[in-house]
Formats: sequence, structure tokens, C-alpha cells
Amino acid sequence: MDVNNISISQAWSYATSFFSGRAAEHAIALIGVGIAVPLILQLALGGGMAAFDPARMTSGAGAFAAFSGFAILLGLVNYILQTGSYFASWRLGFSDGQENVGGALSYGLIAALPVLLFTAAILFVIGIIGFLLFGGAFAPALLSGRQPSESALAGMGFAMLILVPLFLLFIVWLAARLCCTGPIMADKRTFNVLTGLSESWRITGAAQWKIFAYFILLGIAFLVIAMILGAVVGFSVFASGGMPGAGSMVGLIVGSIVMSIPVAYLQVGIPAGIYRALGPVDAGSVFA
Repeated sequence: MDVNNISISQAWSYATSFFSGRAAEHAIALIGVGIAVPLILQLALGGGMAAFDPARMTSGAGAFAAFSGFAILLGLVNYILQTGSYFASWRLGFSDGQENVGGALSYGLIAALPVLLFTAAILFVIGIIGFLLFGGAFAPALLSGRQPSESALAGMGFAMLILVPLFLLFIVWLAARLCCTGPIMADKRTFNVLTGLSESWRITGAAQWKIFAYFILLGIAFLVIAMILGAVVGFSVFASGGMPGAGSMVGLIVGSIVMSIPVAYLQVGIPAGIYRALGPVDAGSVFA
């Protein structure tokens, strides 16, 4: 297939059939390591429902700082487990049956580390740019002790109304250009994030607007589904008008697991389907 063309219907077909043949091993990676283990860690080490106890939040600055630091560390571990499970699943799909689930998980958990570092660096740069843009706009008024005028606030609000949707569209476009990064890394069994980024940028060049539209449609569908599910769960939990109890929290945990499973499979299958539909040579045996 010419890498300059892509069929969205074919990409979706590849995405939904990516897990066939090694379904049990994909489930071990995505559900076992990516969902169940982080949840167990959160309940066992993160305190479960006690993590939301107001007394813990007001028990002192030192205790709160220690709790916050531990929560961040636990979040990083869970990120590595979840991202590593995605790489393991991609590796299982692209290895032509030559990689067992243990080897795929070992690769995935290690590959998640440079991805974490790269993501942190990107977020840091975006934060600096945002501070320079928006902090610079508010700095004169804040340093002078005066609040911005109503006209200035209205102007900034109007600018945000325009810039935020444009920024979100830019993020979707960027995701379309870089969506094959993970599958490429897994296909080549490399830990070099830049290799995946550069190759993804190259192969998605001519098809970027089709992939962009594909992501927009998926985003709208997911948003509608999330709103419906959120309304159902919210109504069932807070119907009595009070805070959720232990039974409600259990229901929320079960609901989050049920929702996390299809999300995990889609986050793996959609990029893999696009990568296969673009027709790179190394992905020829993706469904073997």
C-alpha cells in the first residue's frame, strides 16, 4: 500500500482486529498489568477511600506534603504500568508470534520510562511557554497591586475563547502526526522515542488531515458516550443527595474498571490500525 494514502474504514478494521490470535496475552498486558495492578496499588498503598478523607487533608502541612509526594510517586508508577502495557500489547501484535508475553511486558515497562521523561520535558516546555504568555500579560497588574480593568479582562476572555479551541485543534493535529510513535517503537523494538516520533511524522505526512478528521469523529463519539455514562453513574451515586458511601465507591471502582477496558484496547488498537493502514514495510505481519 502506498504510504501516501490511508483508508479510514480499513484503519478501523485493522484496529478492531488487532488483538485476534493472541487475545489472552493482550488481556494479560492491558487488563492485568495496565488496569488491575495499578488499581490494586492504589487501594493497597494509596489508601483507597481514605485518600479522600478531609481529616487527612487538614492534618498538617508536613503530613499533607508527605501524602502528596507519595501520591505523585504512585501516579508515576501507575503511568509506567499503564503505558508499559500499551507497548507490550503493540509488541505482541507486531512480533509475528516471536515474542512471548513476558518478553513483551519487559520491553513495554522499559520503553515507558523514556516516554515518561519525554512527556515530562514536553509538558515543562509547554508550561514555560504558557507562563511567559499569560503570566506576562497579568504580571504588570499583579506587580502594581491593581486588578486588570474590566475591558482588559473582557479582551483576554475573548482571546481565550478563540485561542483555546484553536489550541485543542492543534493538539488533535499533533496527535494525528505522532500517533504511530508507539507502534513504530514496538515494531522496531527500540527505546528511542525520537526514532518513533520522526518516523511517525514522516509516514503520516500526506494522510494527516484524514487522520485528523478520524480523531475528531472518535473524540465526538467518546465525548457523547462519556457524558451518557457519567450522567448514569452520577445519578445512581448521588440520587439520595448525599456523599457516596462505601457501596457507592465500590460501584464507582467497578464502573471505572468496566470503562477502562475498552479505552485501553482503543488506545492500543487505533494507533496500530493507522500504522498498519499506512502500509509501512515492518508492519506487514501485524496480525500474524
